[in-house]
Amino acid sequence: MVKRICEFIAIFVAVLFFAFCIFLADVVTYDETYPADSCENMVVLTGGRHRISRMLHVLDTYKPANIFISGVYEKTTLKNIFGNVDVSGIHIILGKQARNTTGNALEISEWVKLNNITSIILITSDYHMKRGMLELKHQSPNLKIFPCAVKSKFNWHFLQNCAKEFYKTIYVCFKNLKE
Repeated sequence: MVKRICEFIAIFVAVLFFAFCIFLADVVTYDETYPADSCENMVVLTGGRHRISRMLHVLDTYKPANIFISGVYEKTTLKNIFGNVDVSGIHIILGKQARNTTGNALEISEWVKLNNITSIILITSDYHMKRGMLELKHQSPNLKIFPCAVKSKFNWHFLQNCAKEFYKTIYVCFKNLKE
């Protein structure tokens, strides 16, 4: 009996490790480009380093008509985010209700439905992209999402973030299955 339990645990750990390796491979291969076809809407999930600077970098070469920044601190203004960057001609919404990724997805899906949006460029950290997309697809299943990841340095901190996101992504998968 003890031998069977040990075998089960060993198999479970091996499967979990294999799944984590697949998750990690997916994370490190996110492309930093945006869609070749027209996409007039950009969404940024706040909370991670360099997400806003990534958005500003994308704005240098690609001018979306609409930007939705989700999870913004309630006292943040456009001036705080953009400084002297010219954002004239862009409709910018600061979503101040979300406190987590599920909240981001709810906030964004309301904006998408209200504005009849069918596609977005999603900016978030590479290790967070999979869960962000899962949560958003759960709320807006017909939305076309182009991932535009903030690349992380491959180090111990990155691996820790990936491990946390792997766990949270599995949780989201099971949570969404129950609904």
